[in-house]
Parts: sequence; C-alpha cells; structure tokens
Amino acid sequence: RLVAGQMAEKEDTAGDDGSAKRVTVQNEHMSRTFFERIERGNNLTKMGSSSHPRDTAMLIAAQARACVDCPTLQVVGAQSTNQGVKAIAIARTFLKESGDTDICMQPEFTHLEDSHTGLLLLIRKKARRTSGEAEAQQLKAASSTDAKVLAGAISSFAREGRRMVVTAIGAGSINQAVKAIAIGRKNVEDEAIDILCKPEFTEVNEGTTAVRMLLFVEQT
Repeated sequence: RLVAGQMAEKEDTAGDDGSAKRVTVQNEHMSRTFFERIERGNNLTKMGSSSHPRDTAMLIAAQARACVDCPTLQVVGAQSTNQGVKAIAIARTFLKESGDTDICMQPEFTHLEDSHTGLLLLIRKKARRTSGEAEAQQLKAASSTDAKVLAGAISSFAREGRRMVVTAIGAGSINQAVKAIAIGRKNVEDEAIDILCKPEFTEVNEGTTAVRMLLFVEQT
C-alpha cells in the first residue's frame, strides 16, 4: 500500500523551465505508480498524522483526471483524518484549475487488523457544479461534539433532501464531523439515499482557516 508523503520526485534543473520539467517528471512517475498499483488490485492510500496533504492531493487529482478510480484514503485518529480531509480539499482546488471534473468523499467505518476502528474516505469523481450553498442548512462541529447527535441532524436533513454545510476548525472538530457523516450515511443506507461530502477551505474569525464540508443527497 502507498503511504502518503513518500512519493519520489526526480530533480531536473536544466534551463529556465526546470520547475516545469520537475512537475512533468513527477506527474509521469506518479501515473506509472498508481497504474501499476491499481493493476495489482490496490487503490488504498494510508494517511498518517505526519502525512503531507499536498502530496496526497496531487495523487488524488492525477487519478481523477485519468481513466481510473480515485484512491480510497484510510485514516485512523483525529490527526490522520484531518490530513486526509485536507488532501481532498486541496485536490479539489487543483481540479478546479483544469476542467469540469470535481470529487467528493463518502466516509465509512472500517475494522482494522489490530481490532481498532478506522475510517475509509471513499473518493468519487463528480461533475463540477455550483454548490447551492445559499439554501444549505448550516451546521458546526467542535472537538467536543457528539458525533451521533450531529449524525442524527445530518440524516434527518438528508431525508428531507436538504443540503448541509458542516464547518469545523481544527483536527478534533474535523474528525468528529467526518465520523458524524459516516454515521449519518449508515442511518439512511436502507432508505435509497446516500450522503456525499465536498470539503473546502474557508476563512472565519479574522484569518482562522476552517474546513467547510458541503453535504448533499443522492438517490441510490
């Protein structure tokens, strides 16, 4: 399995366009890497607390542009979840610059080999469209938020077909929000609907960076 933050990069500094050449070489290497990995039946990327979100975002965006599925991120704990969500948000900014492709995530719980519970962040390609955020129900998550309570609100609004925006500041808050979305998805899985999430960065409270997660409902 690929561990985020360990992607190889070849240096090429010849000429004034050295930076562009480095990016091209890195992208070519990345394409070979993920095609070979997917051919082996492995499209899982493990995120650690020290993983570099930008590196993972480059991988996500590259696979989103290619004729392959996007990777699934495995996260365990608040810091790891924070890095994974940030990677997806950064990947969305990369994709915004290059066409109509967008991505969303669908978190779900997974049982690990060591008997611990982690999260899988399933990433799907979606056509880019306006968010409709003005009509969305505004929700907030804190590190002390009860994920089950927030999930109850999310699943209730989902049954009404309403869009939601969950705003979270810091790793603990983002972790609770993602767990709530995973629980909310579980709550409605037998009702022919599902919940999708598009994370992005936003600025609140005079310069504080938060993550805003747009949630919308689709029929299954």
